[in-house]
Amino acid sequence: MIHTIETLPIVTFVKIAETNEIQRLLKYYPSNKHLVRFVVWAFKLEDKWRKLCEEYNKHEDSKKSKKVQSLKEKLSKEQGKYYAIIAALEVLKYGSDSEMLEIIKGYGYKIKGEYWSGLETVYKQVSNLNNKIKGIEDEIKKYSEIKGDGKDVNIREVLTNLSVGLPEVHFKNNELTTIDYIFYRKALTKKIKDNNKLNKK
Repeated sequence: MIHTIETLPIVTFVKIAETNEIQRLLKYYPSNKHLVRFVVWAFKLEDKWRKLCEEYNKHEDSKKSKKVQSLKEKLSKEQGKYYAIIAALEVLKYGSDSEMLEIIKGYGYKIKGEYWSGLETVYKQVSNLNNKIKGIEDEIKKYSEIKGDGKDVNIREVLTNLSVGLPEVHFKNNELTTIDYIFYRKALTKKIKDNNKLNKK
């Protein structure tokens, strides 16, 4: 059985983020290292961990979530452009084709001079577009990572502060799920802001 954001304890979530021991996403995992590698591969735990982090970030920071969404839309557009140009260039390798020439022209590329050397030049120019795509992918990855404030996050201290700040909420540190942690933390932040407003009056 694999944990979701609703069942994964926040202490385990932080441990995975710190150590990359993604086998901890399994509720029960083997101690044998070779079997662990197989299980990680068989259950596609890296994909599940990435999706869980995306979900965490979506709840945790709406600005970050909007930025990631904007980058994904940009990535999709650039990939579509890249694949259309590459497909047209592949056809043009077999000889000139007016429709394919119009496609690459529509994206701002043109075969200049002698046909074959001009085609090769366009291929080289399109490699810059591929580098741009890789740059956007790296940016998405950077924004999707779980980060602290530069210091090591001691989740036990954070949870202690949470239970002190919200005494009406009762939970055991090892059992508080990731999703509950997110919403309790938001509740504590709101409570602090409300108290600050009252103190200013």
